[in-house]
Amino acid sequence: MSEPTPTSAGDVLPERDDQAAAPEPAPPEAADTAGLQRAVKITAIVLLALLVGFAAYYYIDRYVSPGDASPLEMSVEELEDAIRSDPNNPDTRLALAEVYLAQARYADALGQAGQVLEAYPDNERALLLLGIAHEASGQPEASIAVLETFVDLRKDDEMAHVDTALEAAYFYLGRSYLTVDRSEDAVTALDAALLISPGDADALHQGGLAHQALGHHDVALQYFERATAFVPDFTEVYTAMADSYAALNMPQHQRYAQAMRTYSVKEYQAALPQLTEVTAALPEFAPAYLGLALTHEQLGDLAAAAAAADRALQLDPDYLAAQQTQGRILQQMGEQG
Repeated sequence: MSEPTPTSAGDVLPERDDQAAAPEPAPPEAADTAGLQRAVKITAIVLLALLVGFAAYYYIDRYVSPGDASPLEMSVEELEDAIRSDPNNPDTRLALAEVYLAQARYADALGQAGQVLEAYPDNERALLLLGIAHEASGQPEASIAVLETFVDLRKDDEMAHVDTALEAAYFYLGRSYLTVDRSEDAVTALDAALLISPGDADALHQGGLAHQALGHHDVALQYFERATAFVPDFTEVYTAMADSYAALNMPQHQRYAQAMRTYSVKEYQAALPQLTEVTAALPEFAPAYLGLALTHEQLGDLAAAAAAADRALQLDPDYLAAQQTQGRILQQMGEQG
């Protein structure tokens, strides 16, 4: 997951195929607001649950493919039964909302989290769930409203700089701003997310898109290059990168981005001649040599991969992605004897 002269440095929750699945059970009945209020206790356990819950669906949002099994799914029936037995338990209701969110059952997630928020308007876990569910279901304005509240509640905390839940809020807030053409606000939010998690390739991608929307193609390229340093097969980033190179009238660099997009979709045989041509046209452009090294590696030509990685490092000795690639290739060569 990511325009000036390039340097060599540095969506939506997955949808599920439920066609063959059994009919979904109806969500548990609405809770009594007064009962929820009586049941809620703000404790350290609740705050810990926020972080654990965030980690689960943030992971699923980025790394679980549609149709893959999720550990969260295993508990959905139990959670629904628990809520039917005790509809005023907010923690169970929010846990169920997280599961619904992970399953792309956005309306159900909104319903469960919304009931908790009705009783407690500052419940942070509910706010974050609602914000992400609204964004994922195509309701950016509603997402912005609740995520701005969440950010205001947490941004001044002494641990805000390592708050992964806050980072998620900034990420989805930035993406919502971008959807409604508030690109400057999107840049601000996404940069805040990157201060917490500098290696978030998704935030780098969205940040680049925000700068691209503002016409800042030189700056956008810096974000995209950093994103691909962390995720070398980030297809969407290479597509956006090619657009910015085209806007800057840099056709050879555009060909590089297109070749890397070919690499990213695992068409290695097609990518190889494209990248070979790009390195001939741009002999001082280290990222092209890295792309060539990665392609040779996938095709099993480790000697050619090592030579290309070496050339990338000759051009830019501090190129971390090239250093990592070279180390991996040399290790494979050593294991093969």
